[in-house]
Amino acid sequence: MVRAERVIERLRAVSAPTPEAARARLVAAVSARQAHRAAASAPLLARSVEPSDALPAGAARAEVYRGEESAARRVIEIAGPIVKRSRSWADLHRNLAEHGIAYAAKGSGAVFIVDGIVLKASTCRAASRAKLEARLRPFQPGPAGDGPPLPQGHHRAPAVPSPRAAPGIDPALFAVARQAQTAAGAAREAYDATYPELNIAPLLKAAVVGPAPRAAPSARTLARRIGKPLPRLAPVRQPEASGSNLSGLLALYDAGMQAERYRVVAERTRSPASSDQDGRHRPVPNRLVQLTPRPMVGIAAGWSALEQAAGSDSAIYLTPISDERHHVVLSGLQIEDVGRLQAAGFAPTLVLDRRDGRHEVVLTAPNRNRPFEQAALAEAREHLRLSLGLGRTRFGLRIDAAERPGTALPGAERHAPRIYAQIVTATGMTCERLGRLISHFVAVFARRFGLGPGSRLGRGADPDDGTPHADAALYWAHRADLLARWQGRWPDPSRVDALIARRLRSTGHSEAAVAALVTACAPGVPRIGRRAWTGYGRRAAAHAFRDEADSCWAFDRATPAMWAELEQAVKARARPDKPKPTPSPVPPFAGPVPLPPSEARLGATRRKASNGRGDPEGPGER
Repeated sequence: MVRAERVIERLRAVSAPTPEAARARLVAAVSARQAHRAAASAPLLARSVEPSDALPAGAARAEVYRGEESAARRVIEIAGPIVKRSRSWADLHRNLAEHGIAYAAKGSGAVFIVDGIVLKASTCRAASRAKLEARLRPFQPGPAGDGPPLPQGHHRAPAVPSPRAAPGIDPALFAVARQAQTAAGAAREAYDATYPELNIAPLLKAAVVGPAPRAAPSARTLARRIGKPLPRLAPVRQPEASGSNLSGLLALYDAGMQAERYRVVAERTRSPASSDQDGRHRPVPNRLVQLTPRPMVGIAAGWSALEQAAGSDSAIYLTPISDERHHVVLSGLQIEDVGRLQAAGFAPTLVLDRRDGRHEVVLTAPNRNRPFEQAALAEAREHLRLSLGLGRTRFGLRIDAAERPGTALPGAERHAPRIYAQIVTATGMTCERLGRLISHFVAVFARRFGLGPGSRLGRGADPDDGTPHADAALYWAHRADLLARWQGRWPDPSRVDALIARRLRSTGHSEAAVAALVTACAPGVPRIGRRAWTGYGRRAAAHAFRDEADSCWAFDRATPAMWAELEQAVKARARPDKPKPTPSPVPPFAGPVPLPPSEARLGATRRKASNGRGDPEGPGER
């Protein structure tokens, strides 16, 4: 017994940490936590560069729900151009006064006064007091001084509603909304005038006089009542801006690729020449600056802002985006690779020379919106990349040279313009060989996954009671067709059900029938947190039958005629006397790009399903 007690005392002595040991452990834990945080903050820093001002969220919500033009929109659309072209403070105040807008100082900053509403001057970025004083000298008030005392706060509602309707709202709906607001305001004034001494105690006044009158219904509620389209937020109207130093070259890029939109990304890959106290270079994380997808006119308008935000040590990439064409970008090719590509029958629509021995090639093919079209495009892109021995590109077409030419004058590097890739070929034609390659992989995916209710993309789990709905085959067929045509990340099941309900409505099904079908079939799809299926089916059907202008409908890549043909094919397969299906012909495929024997192993392009793209039920990109 004594021996056991001694052993226990020794174990306690060993396990009990001393104050110094405990402090050391704490310091080590804090250091590890700080190191983890430092490692977590090291990835790329990304931000978007917009060449225009954006409408604040509160103003946008007011326009949609009240139907009135916001003061922020007038500042951006009317005061913004005036501020940019004014050459003196007197000119600025005079031009703003013509539109009923005042610019006044407040503290160390400035504000706009529009319809009695006070907005900070930075609502329009060019109108900040610091920027105007740097351009127009110190602030000078208008002829009437700074005007009446400014009301407290920036978000006080005007005493009189705005007489102007918001863009994107029906005039008749705006008139009804104004009448409702006037009636609600009059009722509120009459209520406040009754026993005004009780206004400081709303609960007591409600018990004595009665409940306060309700506020005016929103414009969206009134639109549903009178059968008008729901008000939508219109984009801010921007003045046409040009003057980009690459407008001519960007126009040539656009003529070669003929895409509807473009996305530009600038990536800084080199750290600045700065050192710490020990003389060592400080690690600086890479920085990404992008222009969101827009037409080439918008890209040219925001190019100067992109260059300024990205810096001179960044690489710039251009990605074409189109609904009518497929674009395959091959980056970093040697001149021999371009020749091999052309010898194999591929006709590039655009070839760029980066002046560092590398070339950029763009191949285009028509988009026919067939099932598995996007998956076949990804497979064709991977096939070409591996056949030519190219690496993966992160952002698409690189349009700048890696290094400046050696003929630049000494000392002129800082002020010299950027060097961009020059055009070797810009035909703008589609590549027939790429179209046949995509058709080949479309047939491969169709044989692998199939279409209709029996495909791997279509059917989920069987219903709990074992009796399927009479039209369940239509639901699973539409679901398979939607997923086969989907572009982008794998969709949420509720969005797919809304699209299925819209298709069923267009093919003649009633709202009650669509709700019953979604309620019966939706539990078979793998989901998370869904239990009340009856209400879920009703909401999906109501969304499809009542919300006509939802942006969700743009994700459906098929036409109503194709929906009707799909249902006819499903009903034909369900008939007992249906004819035997005839095998569809496989599109001709001339084979892969010919390669030397030493590089033949690069032709294997089949990927596993675990990477997300090959798994039909996975979350990867298509």
